[in-house]
Amino acid sequence: MSGRWQGWSAVTAIALCMAGHALAATRISLDGTGWTLKNTLEEKATEIVVPHCWPASEEYRRYIGVATYERDFDLPAVQPGKVVRLRFDAVYDVASVWLNGRRLGIHEGGYTPFEFDVTKVLKPGKNHLFIEVNNTPTVSTIPAIATSHGSRDYPAYGTAAGEGIVGWMPYGGIVRPVSLLVTDAVYLLHMKVDAKPDLARHDARITIHAWVRNGGAKAAVAAVNGTVAGLPVTFQNAKVAAGGDAEAVWSGTLKDAHLWDVRDPFLYDASVEIPGDELSAKVGVREIRVQGTELLLNGKPVHLFGANRVGEDPKEGLRESDAIIERDMSDMLADNMRMMRIAHYPQPPALLDFADRHGMLIIPEAGNWNMSSWQMADPQIRATWQKQMKEMMQQDWNHPSVIAWSVGNEYESYTKGGIDWTRDMRAFTLSLDSTRLITFASRFTFDPSVKTGNDEGSQYSDFVSVNFYGNYAMSFDHVHELYPDKPVFVTEFGKMGEPGTHDPERIKDITDAVNAMKARTWMIGGSLWTWADYRSLHRGTPASGIRYWGVVNLDREHRDSWQVVHDLFDTDYLRGK
Repeated sequence: MSGRWQGWSAVTAIALCMAGHALAATRISLDGTGWTLKNTLEEKATEIVVPHCWPASEEYRRYIGVATYERDFDLPAVQPGKVVRLRFDAVYDVASVWLNGRRLGIHEGGYTPFEFDVTKVLKPGKNHLFIEVNNTPTVSTIPAIATSHGSRDYPAYGTAAGEGIVGWMPYGGIVRPVSLLVTDAVYLLHMKVDAKPDLARHDARITIHAWVRNGGAKAAVAAVNGTVAGLPVTFQNAKVAAGGDAEAVWSGTLKDAHLWDVRDPFLYDASVEIPGDELSAKVGVREIRVQGTELLLNGKPVHLFGANRVGEDPKEGLRESDAIIERDMSDMLADNMRMMRIAHYPQPPALLDFADRHGMLIIPEAGNWNMSSWQMADPQIRATWQKQMKEMMQQDWNHPSVIAWSVGNEYESYTKGGIDWTRDMRAFTLSLDSTRLITFASRFTFDPSVKTGNDEGSQYSDFVSVNFYGNYAMSFDHVHELYPDKPVFVTEFGKMGEPGTHDPERIKDITDAVNAMKARTWMIGGSLWTWADYRSLHRGTPASGIRYWGVVNLDREHRDSWQVVHDLFDTDYLRGK
């Protein structure tokens, strides 16, 4: 393992990246059997296994509303002074949680983790857990029912056109693991590792942030230590008020840093610990930046392709095991899909772990799907989105595969509300993580009101991301005219094709799009819609309930277009070599 350290001090942040972390706290799983489910269509509860996703069952495929989950569990003996947290890795979409008859709180957002301190609510012996889950989209939830009226050339989805659902299945349920975490009163909350490599000197400035929480009744001092690349890291002691948080920061220089790259996704080990708790990770050092119309990874231009992937398994729905993620991502990688705005919502950690290990570039996105100007101006909707964006970033901000954050998809970016949103959410996102680029997926660059780049929200993107379906060469050239000094990435392109495996119409469309991208040096790549077919209740979905957009079908069988995409996407990310 390469690397040696030179110097260290307590300072503020810069930029590296870290893959999925693991807690050293005692974890008591509440997964598996022992759970029941009841919805408003049933008189009696049924026994189920958690994680669980009710629309994965045919009889509940179209059920949108409230369902309740319950289980009893026996609490093992917990030593005095310990803190116990009830953690949900994800519940779609709105979860109201009760323990032993006491309401713990409510969480909105179906893809990110949340937890409650239940130390004072638990009791010896049997405990009862009750969760009310609601997967109903509204005009103010995230994701919201789109209310955009669109534009003359691009009519919108949403209630304005009689739509009352988001564009993918609302896979309600406790879709990821549930557990109890037992720690000392003072425990680790989050960890962020940043690095700024000096490409000429072959070293990197590393900064590690550790957030400590005190769940006890008295102020405490936490001794925070750690390691990076097998070498010791020592923080100044963190003073933490009762019921409060504190941040500890360490910085040093890694000499002879081995860079993380598409061709060589090298990962270091890193950990932070306090007595009784630890966060550990794989970390990668890399630089991502924009220079003119180029996207540079470690100083080298990037021109890569990928695909969007709707988060569902044909049998499991959103309850995606690590094995399912590995299966799907392996097929995408085999099809030369390496750079992508992968979906409209936060991704499971296993997906980003895979991307880290295999040199894939990912642009995560949180929840603004087709919002109208009035929605983006609403203070409560803004606050809800910011909360979910922060939760996604805290989960994902250490993955080297994450090169940019997207602040939304196809919202009314030609309006004042859309332009203000892009500016404000760019600033909000950079306040949490200044080490990555900012973009969003636009489909309104052709609106008649957009005369110059200043008339549309992409003026605040580090690189312009666009969704186009057809007329590719003309569309790309128009975007370049609006933003001649920015790189352009195609976050969506493609065609709903034939349901069978023979799909010549899709092949022609994809071929036209990719050839048009490759002919333009200022285009950095494109992300196909989509890798796999997916279920939807959205307007325009065939009677089968499946949208046939994939180069593989719902059962993951390859269409003819899979091989065509493999050949078209087989390009060196260093243009001209």
